[in-house]
Amino acid sequence: MNIKLIRNYLLLTFSIMLASWGLCALLCQVWSLSLNDHLLLRGLFFIGGMSPTIASYVSLKGQGAVSGLRPWLRAVFDVRHSGRVYGLVLLCLLLYYGLGCLLAGCQGEAPLFMALVLVPTMLLGGGNEEAGWRMILQPELEKGLGFYGAAALTGLIWWLWHGPIFLIPGTANASMNYLLFGILCLALSLGLGAVRRASGGVFPCVLLHCLINGFSPIFTFPYTLWNSPAILAAMAILAWAVVRATPFRLND
Repeated sequence: MNIKLIRNYLLLTFSIMLASWGLCALLCQVWSLSLNDHLLLRGLFFIGGMSPTIASYVSLKGQGAVSGLRPWLRAVFDVRHSGRVYGLVLLCLLLYYGLGCLLAGCQGEAPLFMALVLVPTMLLGGGNEEAGWRMILQPELEKGLGFYGAAALTGLIWWLWHGPIFLIPGTANASMNYLLFGILCLALSLGLGAVRRASGGVFPCVLLHCLINGFSPIFTFPYTLWNSPAILAAMAILAWAVVRATPFRLND
């Protein structure tokens, strides 16, 4: 476990996040603004969302793990994986939305065909985060804590990282229950971690994150005391099966 890499990555990620999302939340709360009220707020929000991605490149470049932007991009967009891996991505997506909607109902407002636009757009609206969480943090922690310890700690850190956007009116998170959202962060940390373990790469995790965020306006469901633990349990069982079947490895 590369403690220095983990420390540098987290320090930079949270520094960028707090400087941008923290300022955005402060401005919104003090002047009763919403995210869409000013271009500055939207810019700050975008920078905060990119903090794991920026920190990934800077920290890996600083340690000599990548020689430049092009090798780093190749490591993130490692698209050559088996059908089994991409089948696992779809299974995680099905468990998330299937259980979420089955146990709480769906209230989506966008038509299904909008996924063709929304999913690629989410490369800059969540998918990019996997260049940090699942490229650096979770696999490095797994070397010292094992899969489940790494998934739990990554899920906790990921949940805390999202905290400021719950204070920014106009974001999807502003109307969510923060504690139930934390359960979903742990569930997805297990699911994304399982995809990382099965593939040994990053892009399948990027794709899954894009799919989950991209389908959210289409299959919108509330987080409840029923569906959130159910999704967590399903992801835990799936992760257990993948971990038993797949040795730990890194392809970056």
